[in-house]
Amino acid sequence: MMCEIVEILGKNIRNLRKQAGWTQEKLAEKAGISVPFMTQIELARKTPSLEVIENIAKALNVSYTQLFKTEISENKDVAYSLHLLESDLVQSVAEKIHERFENARFV
Repeated sequence: MMCEIVEILGKNIRNLRKQAGWTQEKLAEKAGISVPFMTQIELARKTPSLEVIENIAKALNVSYTQLFKTEISENKDVAYSLHLLESDLVQSVAEKIHERFENARFV
């Protein structure tokens, strides 16, 4: 289980770093660690301390919890977003029906 957590952490750090358009060198510098150690973290070969995890999260301007998100939780975020979109759509349709009903009443 611990290896899986380290793999998720490394993958997320790499993905967030690439989204920011940063090299490993830039992130390592901002997080205050060596480039070889950053490489080892991203490859899940080394487990960083909590302090290093916090420094990486700060450097990437994300919460430390984002570094541990799995695809399952991302899917839950998508499902929640779809739920909100569906609610907005239902609300819009109900308003249009109400408008048509009101307009038809006065004709």
